[in-house]
Amino acid sequence: MPVSGIVLTCASGTAHGVGARIGLLEGVEVQGVVPGDRVVAVIEADSVDGEVSLFSELHEIEGVLAVQLAYHNFEDSELERR
Repeated sequence: MPVSGIVLTCASGTAHGVGARIGLLEGVEVQGVVPGDRVVAVIEADSVDGEVSLFSELHEIEGVLAVQLAYHNFEDSELERR
């Protein structure tokens, strides 16, 4: 399962609203809003395609100017280890 740390750069004054909105999406965990109108989050999906799809969806949210990948890792699920 892919897990990534991301940083969303938002239009001035929209970071808190963007953070609240993306926090409702499945597979997104908002870590916080930081200075410079940025939102730090972790995303995870069942597959790389699912993660890419979620990443693309975040780009389409009103107020989001950019989505940057800060960290990426593949986590093994219990089923994959068997």
